[in-house]
Amino acid sequence: MVIEAAYADGTGAANALHMSQAQWEELQRAYCVGDLLMPCCNAPAIPKVSANGYPFFAHLGGACSTSEESQWHLAAKILVRSVLEDLGCRASVEMPGSGDAGRWQADVWGERNGVRLAVEIQRSYQSLRDYRKRQERYREAGVKSLWLLRQERYSTLTKSMGKERLRTEFGGKFPSAGHFGPCLSDLPVAMLELDPAPTVKGAGFFNATLPNILEAVLSERFLCINGLWCIDNLDSMNNAARLSRERFAANRLAAKM
Repeated sequence: MVIEAAYADGTGAANALHMSQAQWEELQRAYCVGDLLMPCCNAPAIPKVSANGYPFFAHLGGACSTSEESQWHLAAKILVRSVLEDLGCRASVEMPGSGDAGRWQADVWGERNGVRLAVEIQRSYQSLRDYRKRQERYREAGVKSLWLLRQERYSTLTKSMGKERLRTEFGGKFPSAGHFGPCLSDLPVAMLELDPAPTVKGAGFFNATLPNILEAVLSERFLCINGLWCIDNLDSMNNAARLSRERFAANRLAAKM
């Protein structure tokens, strides 16, 4: 879901996240094809409203010369930057920096009241070793960080992290409880979905809005507990898991009747 498009005359950009409903409706009313351009390919951008009521920009005719992965990455960066701005941060994209552990270029950078945050938006594969190597650069420099991944990348990473926990913490054997959180405490990570509406999810039934998780990271409330990343505590996630188990049991019972 693309939330920002540039004015073709070079006067700036229209950002759906920063506009009121009245402003968006006026933009739709007064808009002429070619007034706004998509950030991925400079094709004409059309202001629309999704079936769920979210304003966004779409390509004219639905065509784009940019790859689907690149479109997702760019749309996610713009969205995260815009949310950080709404949270009172000075924010930018593709921010370079360095420390004793090496150089970096954060996909999105935010600063607020002396707190520095790097958000990495990962759409392509990289090894767990590379995640941790890049993460160490931020940790060493005193920069807070968050990794937001596409669904397929998140699934791959949690499998790797789960194997790492199983090997190093449980001696290669599954714990007696039969299950455990797959996440590592030194790699703050979640899954980002852009459509049909921006949502952040994670292992153990974690679910949050993008503003909520970014605020939690900025205020040190995004925590890893028992291998699960959550905001403050696991109460809501445990309750979601309980409800899921109850629904599954009820469905099985109904199928037998």
